[in-house]
Amino acid sequence: LSPVSTSDPTEMIGVLGRSVTFQIHNTDGNPAFWNFDNEAILTVAFEDPPQPLYSKQEFKTRFAVSEKGRALIISQLRMEDAGTYSVIIDGKTSTFTLQVFKELAEPTVTCEAQNCSDGTCSSSLRCSAPGAGFGNVSYTWRLQDQTWDGSSMVLLVNETSQEEPELLTCTARNPVSNKSVTVTTPGELCAGARSSSMVGLRGGFFVLAGILALAFLLILLMVLRKPRGWTKFRLSQPKPADTGATNDYTTVYAEVGPSQQVSP
Repeated sequence: LSPVSTSDPTEMIGVLGRSVTFQIHNTDGNPAFWNFDNEAILTVAFEDPPQPLYSKQEFKTRFAVSEKGRALIISQLRMEDAGTYSVIIDGKTSTFTLQVFKELAEPTVTCEAQNCSDGTCSSSLRCSAPGAGFGNVSYTWRLQDQTWDGSSMVLLVNETSQEEPELLTCTARNPVSNKSVTVTTPGELCAGARSSSMVGLRGGFFVLAGILALAFLLILLMVLRKPRGWTKFRLSQPKPADTGATNDYTTVYAEVGPSQQVSP
């Protein structure tokens, strides 16, 4: 007979590199059979201390049982540990769905664009958490008493030159962590981005100017250099006295230098 599911799957969330525990409450009856995506992990009877029987030696390194066999613990979680786990007791099945996520690193705020006119600047700022494996990431912006909550990574900020410097905070969140970064006024952030851009443009200009100057010198040297090479002459060969054939010509090549002249 096929095992009967006793309830809907229990959603579990784990952190990469940490541990997660699957808990069961019914400890009556026969031993428990634990599986991962239909692959047997271990069998354990409800006793103290529990003595699990592993289906593979490799499971011993990261899978363990505790609480008289009522809890299955997975340590040093990996991304590939995500999936469906089940435990069968007396033909009844309980299911757990595990998701594994990385903890967020500190997000970064960059200036995408800035338009200034009549002492007022409008800045477009982007907040992003680098890397992958974080799941769904949401962002919250906070400027003084104002908060913008949602999934948007980009914030449009307006400020005037008369305003005092303000602190802008971006907080990134995923299912297992949240990290924040605080920056000074958006105007200063965008000014730094423009300075870096101008430095790059100036450096590119000097490199291009150097290449053009070198090309000009090479062309000048080729023009001023005196030519050397091969000059072609056609010399008449005397007609033999005992034949009636027409005149033949022999082609002679001679190398002519700058101080040589051709004699008639």
